[in-house]
Amino acid sequence: MQNHITTDDIRNLGVTLSDDELEQLVNELNDKVDDRVGNEIITSLTPDDVEKLADMQEGATEDEIAQWIAEHVPDYEEIIADNRDIVLGDFVETSGLVDDNDEV
Repeated sequence: MQNHITTDDIRNLGVTLSDDELEQLVNELNDKVDDRVGNEIITSLTPDDVEKLADMQEGATEDEIAQWIAEHVPDYEEIIADNRDIVLGDFVETSGLVDDNDEV
């Protein structure tokens, strides 16, 4: 899992939680970003590429998989940024932990 969202990102929104709670929240938000990115990547690949990616997950390193995705999904960085923003936006709107004046 990559850290698309950091504890500093959440603190900058004005969220005040204990370090443990903050770390758990960041992990949950990053899991959501990863899930969304993964779903979007899968739908953008050909069936052959999906099969290749599935095969790679059994023996390739995370770096090798990330490089393969970057080569086969031209908008990879944009997909990550968009989904990071969506997850953070949803968090701001629904968590009740962010003051309206501190939004993204």
